[in-house]
Amino acid sequence: MVDKKIIEQAEDFKDLTIKKQMKILAYKASSSKLYFQEILNEFEKTLLQALIEKYDYNLSKMSLRIKLHRNTISKKIKKLNIKAKKSKLK
Repeated sequence: MVDKKIIEQAEDFKDLTIKKQMKILAYKASSSKLYFQEILNEFEKTLLQALIEKYDYNLSKMSLRIKLHRNTISKKIKKLNIKAKKSKLK
């Protein structure tokens, strides 16, 4: 059973601006045992995966909307070993 306090905190977190959410996550990350680059890679990987899914694996459309070149997105996907529908990535 999930604690009611955790549910309330999650709802409160959802209502915060992205900048405030990032401050909370940065504070939590600063006390972790991960290295700086690991934290950045994990965030970038999570964000790219969410964007890829949001734009239904259409990198051209995604590229236009987020203002990041399609080739750059493809390189990041490869570098971060993100699993995606290969047929739509080409």
